[in-house]
This record gives sequence, C-alpha cells and structure tokens, in this order.
Amino acid sequence: MFSPRLFLGSSVVMCCCLIAACGSSSPTSDQSGGGGQVTTVTAPAKTVVETVTTPTQTQTTTTGTTTTGTTTTGTTTTGTTGGSSIPPSAGGGSTECVAADLKPSFLGTNGAAGTIAVGFALTNVSSSTCTTYGWPGVLLLSSTDQALPTDAVRTSSDLLGATPASNISLAPGQKASFRIIASDFASGSTASCPSATALQIIAPNDTATLKVAISGGIPACGRTTLSPMMVGTSAWPTQ
Repeated sequence: MFSPRLFLGSSVVMCCCLIAACGSSSPTSDQSGGGGQVTTVTAPAKTVVETVTTPTQTQTTTTGTTTTGTTTTGTTTTGTTGGSSIPPSAGGGSTECVAADLKPSFLGTNGAAGTIAVGFALTNVSSSTCTTYGWPGVLLLSSTDQALPTDAVRTSSDLLGATPASNISLAPGQKASFRIIASDFASGSTASCPSATALQIIAPNDTATLKVAISGGIPACGRTTLSPMMVGTSAWPTQ
C-alpha cells in the first residue's frame, strides 16, 4: 500500500543530496587525467633592474729616459780619427793607448811589381801598460804638411799575407806595428804621383795626431791598403 509519509521522507533525502552536490564550489587540482577541473594561474612577469657600476680604470704610463750611447765605428780612412775600438773584454784593467802614450817610428819600405809596402811602429813611452786594438787612422803628407791622396782601405789580408786584428797589451817600451801598401802609379794615368814624405797617424779609438817622416818618400797615388795593429814589429816582416 502506498505510504505518503514514506514518499515524503524519500523526497526530502533526495533533495538534500542534490543540494549538497550543487553547493560544492572547490575545484580539484588533480592533473592526472581523472576528469577533475584544472585551474592555471599565471603569475605576472617580474622585472628585475640590475645596476652595474663599472669602476673607472686609470692607466698610468711611465716613460723612461733612454740614453743613446755613442759608438766609435772607425770607418774614417782620411786620418781624422782612429780605427776600431777595443772590445769590452779586451782592456783587462789597462787604459787604451793614446797619442800621449805613444811615439811613432818608420820601419822601412819594400817595393815590388808596381806596389810599395811601408812599415810603421808605435812604442809605448808612458810609465804604465796600455792596450790597443784595430786599425789606426792614416794620412799621407807632403813636405809642406799638405794632405795627399791616401784612400786607406782597412784589411785583414794584403799582398804580404794575413793581418788579423787582435788585442795588444803594451808594457812600457813595447811596440805595436802596422803597414800600408800603396801603388806607385796612378790608375789610368801616365802622370807621376806626388811624393809623400810623412805620415800622420791617429791611434785606434783616439783623436789626437802623431806624425812620422818617411825616409826617401813614397808615391801618393791614391788607393792604399792598411793593416791593423800587430804585436811588436811583426807587421813589417823584413825587420
């Protein structure tokens, strides 16, 4: 038999259930594909301003003072300067031989086949040892001390043989020597050459002049060869 009271109770229960289901407003956060609602929240972009301070760099440049030394090259062949200077290790505590220490002398001449060889020596007349190295400066002179064509070409080998340059230590009274070899005729000319009766000498690495007479004189025809200073009188083999 139909009971109104039972029907009413059941209706009340069903309405309560519907109201409970409809009243739920909390979304699910399940993102596993189970059918729940997914809510995406986008946060606004945050702008970060970074201030970078670059320190000022100061560069200090110190310019040093450069001193340029003067080097004696010994390339002058007209007798206005001495020849090659002494290497740094050559002195051994001795001073260089200069004009005030030296006395020049004439060793002799030897002519053959259109050339003439002339020998000279420098003697240490000081009271202490001095050192020399290289080629002297030379200039042929007339009887009135006028400069004559000399054109001395420094060489370490000439018609008389090898003449290597070496360091020479001269004790008081010791000698060093050198030679020149000249032509006794002018190239391409039949005219006679002027006669040189003396030689002006400047010791290697010095500027002061010395003068020595050439006994009998020699032709001053221009080009000559010049040996370096050699020990004793070895530059003049006839002595």
